[in-house]
Amino acid sequence: MGMSNWILDNEEQFWNKADEVIGECEAFEEFVGKMKPHTDLLMGSPSECENDIDFENMMSDAWSEKWSKYY
Repeated sequence: MGMSNWILDNEEQFWNKADEVIGECEAFEEFVGKMKPHTDLLMGSPSECENDIDFENMMSDAWSEKWSKYY
């Protein structure tokens, strides 16, 4: 497996984890807090964030996409 595949597999693991966690969270802040420890999976990927604000914006997009289906 090349480095590129490893990076993309890690990114996929991050988003799979996000899909699992998001339904367990009652608030956006809780979701961000639970996903923060998994940011290492994004290293080198297109989803890697440069700072906390970018990370929160990315998580906000995921949060909005998930819950918009129910409103």
